[in-house]
Amino acid sequence: MIPLLKVKSPGTYSSIQDSGRFGYQRYGVPASGAMDKKAFNLGHYILGNKDKPPALELFFGGQKFEVLSDHRIVLVGADLGAKLDGEPCPRWKTVPIYKGQVLEFTRMVEGSIAYLIPEGGFRAKRFLGSASVYPKGKLGTILTKEQILYANQAAQSTFKRGLSPAKIPKYQQNINVSVWRSPHLDYFTKDALDQFIRSSYTLKAGDRMGYLLDGPKLEFRKSSDLLSEATQFGTVQVPNSGQPIILMTDAQTVGGYATIGKIAEDDLWKVAQLQIGGEITFEWEDENIF
Repeated sequence: MIPLLKVKSPGTYSSIQDSGRFGYQRYGVPASGAMDKKAFNLGHYILGNKDKPPALELFFGGQKFEVLSDHRIVLVGADLGAKLDGEPCPRWKTVPIYKGQVLEFTRMVEGSIAYLIPEGGFRAKRFLGSASVYPKGKLGTILTKEQILYANQAAQSTFKRGLSPAKIPKYQQNINVSVWRSPHLDYFTKDALDQFIRSSYTLKAGDRMGYLLDGPKLEFRKSSDLLSEATQFGTVQVPNSGQPIILMTDAQTVGGYATIGKIAEDDLWKVAQLQIGGEITFEWEDENIF
């Protein structure tokens, strides 16, 4: 067990996450795990980490760490203005870090969620088969000041490796995503369904539980309330306010509001990286829906 980082500032929100916690949704425990699985997976690919061990997920910036041991890391996901000893720290490639250095994330430049991954991953306690932090279920805790983060192993290599620029995701603030239709479409008026596809929605607020959108109100044929049904990461729920909510990876496993669809798996990373004020438009995955 290698002491790697001391938390000098935890920033807006920071937590340990892995690929997720599966098999417990029937008991009301969400899968959790990395919000941007594309960046998370690419980071482990760059480092050559097997089994995708726990990483550090950082929201919005403001985090600051003191390096406690020489090691090798990669930063992927959003550009949060990372600096190592005051100098810009590269993303999407391996970076050597040395005891006594300071790594900080100063501001949001592109996207909203970054991942700090050491070679071999972080050592973290597992709950129900996963190290992913889910505070509402008391499964782990978010980062706190002066906390020590441990690496699973000492660095085994000095080999430098990075991702081809053509493969690096671009985090845009005006995105279009595909949506699989919901079995609840008869709850909505025909005009509402047309409006959902024609309109642009703005991200008003969000966290790991859900992203609240603001845009044209979707009208119902009847109340949005229904008997609770299963939900998942990417479900687009519409409460009686008529404003869609995209359920994210820490969201409840069942919901009592009508849903209009489920965002395609390949587009979830785009949604996760949207900043407050970013715009999103939808298109049906099945164009012959009507």
